[in-house]
Amino acid sequence: MVLWKTDNSNFESTNILLFLNRWRIPLIIVSVIAILASIIFSSPYFIIPKFKSTVILYPAATNSISKALLTENSGTKESILDFGEDEETEQLLQILHSNRIRDKIINKYNLLQHYDIKKSSKYKFTHLYEEYEDNITFKRTEFMAVKISVLDRDPQMAADIANDIAELLDSTKNEMQKQRAERAFEIVKKQYFKLRNEVAAMEDSLSVLRGYGVHDYESQAEMINRQLAIELAKNNELGINRLEKKLKILTKYGGPYVSLRDALEHEKKQLSMLRAKYEESKTDAIEVLPSKFIVNSAYKAEKKSYPIRWLIVLVATLSAFLFTMIFLLIFENINAYFPNSYRHVDVELINDKSENTKKDKNSPVPAREPPRKEIPDRVVEKIPIRKPVDDSSPQDKRKPEKNKITQNDNTKQNKRKEQTTIETTEKPDIQMAKYFTNTNILKLLFKWKIHLLVIILLGVILAALFSSSMFITPKFKSYSLVYPSNISPYSEESESEQMLQFLQSSEIRDKIIAKYDLSERYEIDPSYKYYKTTIIDEYSQNVIISKTPFETIKIEVFDTDPDVACDMVIDIVKYYDELVLSTHRQKSGEVVKFISKRLELKKQEIDSIENILYDIRTKHGIIDYPNQSREVARGFLRTVDGDNAAQNINTKEVLRLKENIEKYGGLFTYYNDRYFDLIAEYGKIKMDYDEALMNYSKDITYANVITTPFPSDKKSYPVRWVIVVLTALGVWFVSMLAILIIENFESIKKNF
Repeated sequence: MVLWKTDNSNFESTNILLFLNRWRIPLIIVSVIAILASIIFSSPYFIIPKFKSTVILYPAATNSISKALLTENSGTKESILDFGEDEETEQLLQILHSNRIRDKIINKYNLLQHYDIKKSSKYKFTHLYEEYEDNITFKRTEFMAVKISVLDRDPQMAADIANDIAELLDSTKNEMQKQRAERAFEIVKKQYFKLRNEVAAMEDSLSVLRGYGVHDYESQAEMINRQLAIELAKNNELGINRLEKKLKILTKYGGPYVSLRDALEHEKKQLSMLRAKYEESKTDAIEVLPSKFIVNSAYKAEKKSYPIRWLIVLVATLSAFLFTMIFLLIFENINAYFPNSYRHVDVELINDKSENTKKDKNSPVPAREPPRKEIPDRVVEKIPIRKPVDDSSPQDKRKPEKNKITQNDNTKQNKRKEQTTIETTEKPDIQMAKYFTNTNILKLLFKWKIHLLVIILLGVILAALFSSSMFITPKFKSYSLVYPSNISPYSEESESEQMLQFLQSSEIRDKIIAKYDLSERYEIDPSYKYYKTTIIDEYSQNVIISKTPFETIKIEVFDTDPDVACDMVIDIVKYYDELVLSTHRQKSGEVVKFISKRLELKKQEIDSIENILYDIRTKHGIIDYPNQSREVARGFLRTVDGDNAAQNINTKEVLRLKENIEKYGGLFTYYNDRYFDLIAEYGKIKMDYDEALMNYSKDITYANVITTPFPSDKKSYPVRWVIVVLTALGVWFVSMLAILIIENFESIKKNF
């Protein structure tokens, strides 16, 4: 019997049906066992059923009461009734993943005991957090809402946890924002009360000036000059002296009065603006506004959601059926192509030959050749058989009476065997290519199975040994998730990208290296030629800062001490706040310095003009040019009202004042107008200075910590099972390449 292999290696429907029919009994038995086993092991006796409760909610566009409700902000885009968009949804998801909510839920429901985790376990928190993440999930729906799903063996507890997480979302977000709001309120409050005290002091100074009789400089100057002209026209010495005294007081205190009055007007405007900010920040710091719209609240489930028994039974049955088919296919190929099958083929051929010999002896006529099976056209390969033994072999010599046949039959039989041998012989140059067929790979695996098992086992043992703590020091991971705040982009980058750049700065890196003496921890000699490059590379491998899909920044630190890893994360965030604050203060300080110089120059210019105006008022008597020029003109033209007023005009004084007005009137008008322009300019610069000074003196943070770092109770590096698996696969692959080279050495040598 000769086994033939067809050219078409693909399965046909008929071949599959024949194969299934031939092995129907084992397949049915395995499938039935899989069904029964999956039904049993998916029952409540082995898998505790879990119930699912869900909460669906939308984020609010804003939860700032001042922006949403105050009148001056009523026309803004964000409304208290608007739903949030992508950014708000991503922020909400990141807050839901924070350890603040997780720790509160764990403590409230005592999940360590509820999940049957032993308190004495070395990795209790790692197992607890993994169980928490398996049972409580958050995701964004296709409608941009947030879905909170909770699985638990107690349906009421699942519903309570889901609803509590939704409630904690408000308190957690408000708590995070309240820290900033309270700090902002303190800053604005400080500036507000400081400015209010300054305004009160200026009002007191004006009250003192009013006590000297300076109430309204412009009006008083106009009225006094008018009355002085009248008294001069009447030549009333007593009235003239009294009015001149008032003019001296007005001349002495008029300038300070005007300066204080204008400055007070500016400061009151500034105070009004600060008061509005004070009220806004106070509202944000004290009041609370929900940050979500709940669409569906969680309720007690009536039907379990886990496990899905029909799905487990279906998958288990199909998997068992497919694996059994694969095993049977491998089994058939092994029987068909491995060396044990050669003996089976030879025995069949020898038996066939013996039967032909017996027929020849008993037959009176020459024996005919046995009917030969027709070879299909698609036959290209046969299972190689050993070369048939010739008539002179020892076996034939021992049994000559059984192997003797006629010459004619011998010739035909030899031809048939030679034809078979020729058809089953492969050319050396395609031998290597044949080794890549599935059956030949199975041959190699079977032939070298002992060597492969020994090599792979040795590789696994060595990988497990060299990945142990004796050779690789284990490292623990601590991490934190943070959002940027109180910053604005410098160019086209986002706030998260700017925060990422600050965190990766050399200043923070050098502070961490210095504080924790990382050269000693990483065992790097400072006198080493490439010390700086080496320690920076080591730092980059152990401190990883990246951006998450939710626009948060994740800070991960690996270290041999879990407490040190946690402290490093905390210090990185701390140094980030200090670096941003110092950068902002540096730039704000430059602005303050520049504006203060401008302010000082304006003040000097105002003082110089005040001195010039003072000289003109005191030496030349020009106090109010428009009114004085009008009265002088009336006195000079003798058009003064009253009986005999024209005859009583003090012509000498009128002429003196006329001469002074003609000589210094234009100068007075120029400097007087310039004076008021400078006062207005000074007020604007003072507003810019106050704002820059507030930015320079503020002490705030620039990071919202979503997940607080904690010391890990389980190492994160190295992952031993990954090392062992990769080593085993690598050893197997290299060994297979070596085996292929050994098996085909002659062919390779011939071709190359």
